[in-house]
Amino acid sequence: MREIEFRGKRIDNGEWVYGNLMQFEDSATFIFADERKGASTLTYAHFIINNMHAIDEKTLGNCIGREDEDEKTIFENDIVQVVLEHWPMGYYQEVEYIGVVKYDTDICAYYLDLIKPPAVSGETIPDEIDGIKITREDPEDFDTRFYFDASVDSAAMTVIGNIHENLELLEEKN
Repeated sequence: MREIEFRGKRIDNGEWVYGNLMQFEDSATFIFADERKGASTLTYAHFIINNMHAIDEKTLGNCIGREDEDEKTIFENDIVQVVLEHWPMGYYQEVEYIGVVKYDTDICAYYLDLIKPPAVSGETIPDEIDGIKITREDPEDFDTRFYFDASVDSAAMTVIGNIHENLELLEEKN
């Protein structure tokens, strides 16, 4: 079963906090950081007060249930690089995708909202093989979404930042 965890920046000091999401009727948003490990002597009230942190809702992100190659948990609004190996027509190529992790509510799936067109490296596919012209997709017509699926291994993913602390990584999109 996948772990449900949220992260957000604390309003009081700007530090990231991880845990369970708590929202109240007055629309205040908190993350309850469960840090009870070995803390049986704390009173319940003391525990609740010291582990509930008000967060900036703009920084709220849900864990997507995946880790990158360094075993770092991936959250919504992370900027992730995915490098996949392809062998089109027997030629080895690597395709690099860089984008912001988002959630598609229509199909209930996480995806990368790509910052730039996918970058292709490796062997160049010739314009024709045995007199047959090879048609390629125009890089300007790339799909702006790359969906995570079971075939995308954690070893192919690297968290390179997030939209709240690494705005310079988003410049390509704008």
